[in-house]
Amino acid sequence: MTKDIKKKILDAAMKVVSREKISGTRMYMIAEEAKMSQGNLHYHFATKNDIMTSLLDEVQEKFSALRKNYIDLKNKDAKENIKGLFDQKKDEIMNRKELEYIQFDYWVQGTVNEEIRKKFQNTFNIWRNNVNEILEKGESIEKVNDEIKNMLPFIMVSLMLGGSLQYLIDEGKFDLDKYFNAAEKLIFDEIFQK
Repeated sequence: MTKDIKKKILDAAMKVVSREKISGTRMYMIAEEAKMSQGNLHYHFATKNDIMTSLLDEVQEKFSALRKNYIDLKNKDAKENIKGLFDQKKDEIMNRKELEYIQFDYWVQGTVNEEIRKKFQNTFNIWRNNVNEILEKGESIEKVNDEIKNMLPFIMVSLMLGGSLQYLIDEGKFDLDKYFNAAEKLIFDEIFQK
């Protein structure tokens, strides 16, 4: 399959999934959105699961590509890069809601589909590894208790994902800027105030 055809199908799948959720998505809907016959779609992706796992890879690639706009391990210090992680999540919540909703939908699917579960676990591993790379760059991290240091990537991902989950289900309930400023302060106080 050419890159153009794959992109066309996955873009269509993203639109359908963001509208219908994974459980409500059907192959014919993706085919219609991609403006191709269902037979042609099946030629490229035999099953819905094949498309969904490819789409999850695509979503992860988008998150990773976007992260490069916020993180620079060579030219920024740990504090700037941690802020960058929080800024990226805030930007995604405000400007890429489709990706955020799809991420939650994949979490749900991962509870019943082992293949998606493993791929989704990998997306979290990538995210936590990015956090670890940033933390390891910081000189102040050496002063942090090992148990807390090991938990910081999990805590930071939870703060970001939790902010997204709560904000998107009840927009306006809290100020997203204040939320992420508080999250940064919690992390900065743990790492840099020791």
